[in-house]
Amino acid sequence: MKKDNRPIMSFNSDSYMVSPLRIATVLWSIAIYIGSLMLQHIFDKSMIGILFFTLLLVVPLNCFLFWFSFLFTKKWVWLYFILHGGLVFTSALLIPNGSPVLLIGLIPILVAQSMTVFQKKRKALVIFCIFYSLYCIVISANYGLQRLPMFILIFLLILVIVSFYSIIYSRQVDARMRMEYYVRELEAAQLKVEELTLANERHRIARDLHDTLAQGLAGLIMQLEAVDAHLQKENYMRAEEIIKQSMIRARETLSNARLAIDNLRAEVIEKVSFEQAALKKIKEFTNLTSIQTNYKIDPLPKLSPLKLEHMLYIFSECLTNVAKHANAQKVKIVIKVQDKKIMMLIEDDGVGFKMRASGNNEGKYGLLGLRERTRLVDGKIDVNSVIGKGTKIEISVPI
Repeated sequence: MKKDNRPIMSFNSDSYMVSPLRIATVLWSIAIYIGSLMLQHIFDKSMIGILFFTLLLVVPLNCFLFWFSFLFTKKWVWLYFILHGGLVFTSALLIPNGSPVLLIGLIPILVAQSMTVFQKKRKALVIFCIFYSLYCIVISANYGLQRLPMFILIFLLILVIVSFYSIIYSRQVDARMRMEYYVRELEAAQLKVEELTLANERHRIARDLHDTLAQGLAGLIMQLEAVDAHLQKENYMRAEEIIKQSMIRARETLSNARLAIDNLRAEVIEKVSFEQAALKKIKEFTNLTSIQTNYKIDPLPKLSPLKLEHMLYIFSECLTNVAKHANAQKVKIVIKVQDKKIMMLIEDDGVGFKMRASGNNEGKYGLLGLRERTRLVDGKIDVNSVIGKGTKIEISVPI
């Protein structure tokens, strides 16, 4: 059988430190002591000194043990029950007339604590047997054997009630702590997945940058070698044609390299909001093109670095597609929050393209990359395009 490595949580856990049960237990013990002292004073008014001694010393010590029971039950479990049980039974001997209230009110609580503190039932049974035996001895000494059965019945009834509620409470605490533990584990796992995903994405972009520069420079070298060969043959017209092609290729390589570098600047991305980054890309878009841009960007909540990077890439790729392929005169951009989702709309009046029957056109507009990025942030993308009427891309991403 596979071993369960989950943490064992019980009554002596740290959550008990802030538990309302701790306050209720202390208040209950104070009420029990006051009741037993009043009962003793009613039957015997000559024990004023013992009553004050119990009230000023024993009661605070009892409250102290209950209040810090979680500390004792971590390392000194048996010492806690010996001290606390000894204190209660000593008090019962000092105030014999009030002993039934004292013992019936506090001993069941100690027995219930032992049932939740000890993982092995035998230890809790030992505590019960010891306290039950002492209870019978003290009651017999104070009230006689003839009244013992009645007090035993009352004791067992109270013990069943207290133990029942104690076990229920302990299980609730255990369930809550397990739930909190698993929630923390899931959050940690989610953060780890995000970090790994972001790291993998950066490595992929780095490889793309390497391939872009390597392939672009290799092509330029080949073209320059061809130019050199034609110049040696005095074929100047062909050499000029190749030089013009080389200039175009060099610009494309530089543009692709800059795009990859921008994607790798994670430390800059993480320090800005999505609105700021989006406005910057819109400004770059309008400076490079003559396309009229109408946009509306609402303030967005703070996004995780992973989601921010993917959404900026999606937004940038959409604008790049419009600039390169749409041949548009106008473009409309709307980014807003609706139904706990970030809604992004990019619509142009360009040439459009033919949608495939499946709706997944992965041609020149590079929709495959957009769909992959959207899926990584648990979003949805909807692309509609009509030839001659433009293209409309709608993206929704949960916050």
